Parts: sequence; structure tokens; C-alpha cells
Amino acid sequence: MNGEMKLEIDEIIKELMKFSDKLVDMRSPVDVEFIQRFETKYQIELPADYKYLLNKTNGFSLMGDEVLGITWASHGYDLVEVYRYEHFEVIIPQYKYLVPFSPDGRGNFYCFDTSVKTKNGLSNNIVFWCSNYEYTESDYPEITHNCLADFINECIIGWTLEDYNYDGSNK
Repeated sequence: MNGEMKLEIDEIIKELMKFSDKLVDMRSPVDVEFIQRFETKYQIELPADYKYLLNKTNGFSLMGDEVLGITWASHGYDLVEVYRYEHFEVIIPQYKYLVPFSPDGRGNFYCFDTSVKTKNGLSNNIVFWCSNYEYTESDYPEITHNCLADFINECIIGWTLEDYNYDGSNK
């Protein structure tokens, strides 16, 4: 992974650490074996920027907005469970190459579109998948960002800072 992408993710981690411990839940780094197991089982290559983030924190939550980690737990809410559910147990399954990594709290997801590489192959487009809508090839989910760092900066950190201070008090 190139230095620019690492720097972007490292800056995100630093920004998240500015928030009160009461607001942000940073988890321990993931075991790289979990990433490899996911990629092998579902025959999908996760974006390099996401894997680098997992090397720093196995997902995180900021005031309920989250980026999922990988645990391979038999229960719980993680990338493995959400991918399995959204691809094999719903009425309108996601496309195989979409990886739902951030829930919106209403049953919809921000997903990595692993069929489209961005940032010199180090990231993927991020799309918004509405779970109760039947997409077609001509009516594709909306592309919201072209990399993970842009998504986190806008949708998780930025939207939080619009209404709250780092200590959680209202603006």
C-alpha cells in the first residue's frame, strides 16, 4: 500500500481519537488470518485501504455510526455475518461483488464495490445499497465515494461534527 493511502487512514485514526471515549469505540487490530479467511470463503479481495484500517482497528463505532470489523464470531454484527445475511438470506440479495461494511441504521448499507478499483487499485468505489429496492444493471446503486477515507471523513466524522463537539456536547 502506498504512503499516501496509509497517511489518510492514519489521519482518520488520529481524528477519531480526538473524540471522547464515551463516543467512540475503537477495537483492537484484526488478526490477518480473519481477512484471508473472508477473502477465500467469498472469493472477494477486500480493498487495501480497508485492510490497512483493520490493521489499526478491527472496526469502530462513533456515536452509533460504524465501520464493521471482522471477527468470525458465531454471533454478533460483523462483516462476515452481514455479508452472509445480505447475500444469502434476504429477499433481494446484494450483488456478489458488493461488501456491506457500514450500516445506516435502517437496514441499508454502504458497500465496497469490489468490481471497481480506485486510488491506483488501493480502494474501491463505495455505493449505497437500499435493501428493499430491486436494482438493475441500468439502475445501479448510487456511488457515494471513491475510497474509504473519503467516506469516513464525510459520513462518520464530518456528519458527527456538524452537530456535536469532540466531547459529545451539542453545537
